[in-house]
Amino acid sequence: MKVFMTLAVLAGLGASLPASAFCVYNELKDKEVSVLQEDHPDYQRNDRRFKVTLKPGANSCCEFKNLDCNPNGRQNSMVNFEVTLGSGDTPMKCGPAGVPDKAKVVKVSGDGVLRIVANPRHGTKGHENASPYIARVWTHDKQDVTGPAGLPCR
Repeated sequence: MKVFMTLAVLAGLGASLPASAFCVYNELKDKEVSVLQEDHPDYQRNDRRFKVTLKPGANSCCEFKNLDCNPNGRQNSMVNFEVTLGSGDTPMKCGPAGVPDKAKVVKVSGDGVLRIVANPRHGTKGHENASPYIARVWTHDKQDVTGPAGLPCR
C-alpha cells in the first residue's frame, strides 16, 4: 500500500509541472520576483515574451517549443532574463557578480529551471557580506550551472 501511495504522490508531482518547459520558481517567503525576457528577436512577438511577477512561493513555466518565450524553440536554447527582487526604491537585480545592474542577465536553457532562493551562506562566518538572496539555474539536462554560491541578487 505504501508503494502505491508513493507512486501516486510522485505521479501527482510530475503532473503538476509542464513537460519540457523552462520554469521559474520564487522560493522566497518575503519578496516578489519579477522576471522579464530580453527583447525578442522578432519584434512582432515582443509583447508575448515571458514577463511575470511571482508572489512568494509561486512559479511560472513556458514550453520550450513556444517561440514567444524561447525564440529558437529547442531544449538547449539559451534565453536571457532580467530578474528583479522587490520593488520601490531599492530593488535587487540577480546576475553575475561584478556586472553593472543594467547588464545583469540570468541565462536559462529552453527546458531549464530558475529558482530564486534565500542564500544559506548569508551572514555566516566568512560570508558576512554575501548577498541575502541568490538565483540557482539548472540546464535542460539537469546540470547546476551556478555552482555552490549561485548568482547573487543585490
